[in-house]
Amino acid sequence: MNLKDKKCIPTKGPAIPLDLEHKKMYLNLLNQDWTLEDSSTRLSRSYKFNNFKKTLAFVNSISEISETENHHPEITFGWGYCKLKIWTHTNNDLHENDFILAAKIDEAFNLLNGKDS
Repeated sequence: MNLKDKKCIPTKGPAIPLDLEHKKMYLNLLNQDWTLEDSSTRLSRSYKFNNFKKTLAFVNSISEISETENHHPEITFGWGYCKLKIWTHTNNDLHENDFILAAKIDEAFNLLNGKDS
């Protein structure tokens, strides 16, 4: 099953962090622009746009996805760019949910830009 087709599963208490091998395995399922940061405890990616309106539309689509999945990234954006960091707050590390959310966000980016997912 593709990550974008999965649902984020609510964690009860601190979620068990993925080991580095599993983080790398999931990372390989995402767009190559995603990276592991902060001692491999965060997923990070930047997106570029040609205007503010499209950037804001993308941020709004991330908001909808995040609410649906009940999993929320850190978002920084401005004219022509959007930067994301994703992690699971209950364990201050990465969980499968983080990779699912990243895949869904990439799908939204592709749809906004008229690309197949």
